Amino acid sequence: MKLLIAEDSLTSRTVLEYVTRKWGYDPIVTEDGEQAWQVFQESDIKLLLIDWEMPKLNGVDLCKRIRALETDNPPFIILLTGRTETKDIVSALDAGANDYIVKPFINEELQARIKAGQRILDLQTKLKKTQDLMIYEKEVIENIILKMRASKPFDGSQLRTLDCPVEKTSGDIMLSALTPDKARYVLMGDFTGHGLVAAVGGPIVYDVFYTMTAKGIALNEIATEINRQMLEKMPTGLFLGAVFIELSPDGQALTILNCGMSDALIYRDCKLWQKTPSSLLALGIIKQDFDDAVHFDVKPGDRVYAFSDGITEVINSEKEEFGQARFEQLIEQLLTTNAEISFLSDAVEQFKGHEKQFDDITLIELTC
Repeated sequence: MKLLIAEDSLTSRTVLEYVTRKWGYDPIVTEDGEQAWQVFQESDIKLLLIDWEMPKLNGVDLCKRIRALETDNPPFIILLTGRTETKDIVSALDAGANDYIVKPFINEELQARIKAGQRILDLQTKLKKTQDLMIYEKEVIENIILKMRASKPFDGSQLRTLDCPVEKTSGDIMLSALTPDKARYVLMGDFTGHGLVAAVGGPIVYDVFYTMTAKGIALNEIATEINRQMLEKMPTGLFLGAVFIELSPDGQALTILNCGMSDALIYRDCKLWQKTPSSLLALGIIKQDFDDAVHFDVKPGDRVYAFSDGITEVINSEKEEFGQARFEQLIEQLLTTNAEISFLSDAVEQFKGHEKQFDDITLIELTC
């Protein structure tokens, strides 16, 4: 293993080069901090032995420069020092040194500390390889899930949607299709959490929803089958909040089944007309009947909204939630101004500012 030595004393430098080479290392020797910095930047060196007191750039400042570099595989730095006071040692460790040894040192102790650094670097390298493999496998699975989603027969007529995932794959799902008699079925779902773990349940739901919709099977039976398969196939703790919507072929009858989601909203003449709160548990928790659907007579131009709580739970810099009431007013503004659906996401983004988005943001608007 290569070992970068930075020592301005010729005697100490010569001794360090000799003993470390004897121990099986490949020492690269520099005379001051600036020279060591240049060599470090130009070489793939992970193990460093540097003196504190050096001209041009001392060891502590060299540590700070090295730690300022962005890397997921940082070097191991041992600082050589004649200082023994606690405050000096603390400042060296705070600057980025992993270990230190006080001069004059015993060769056996130095060898042991270098070996300890090498062991840590070896473990770090193994960990990085494992992380790289996990990232690769995660990307493969994400791409498979995205292709599976893209292959499904989503019918977007009469719909406008928002889809703002936290990660590449979303834990929220939006499904839409027509039955043989031209009734429209819509499913807006929100899996526990977000990202890949949440998205793995999607293919089960897609398959059941689209297969049974194509056969004209009743919406409550679709919900029952999705619930059954999730209980059978998915791990405990991963469940799906879902709003099922059915619009009759003539567009005059609306059915909503809310299972553990935010209120589904119906707007008429640009005003909030009806709310449909959850009356059932989310899918995948327990076996349950799905006979609590709510029915409405609707007219052309009525708008139905189903959305994930990622919207209403957005936090701004003052730790204030966007909230349901603000969101309901925002939809009214959207309809009053006849704006694009992105008006909603833009307003949420403006409210959030520089704060982090913690959950997927998804919305479906159905026009009757």
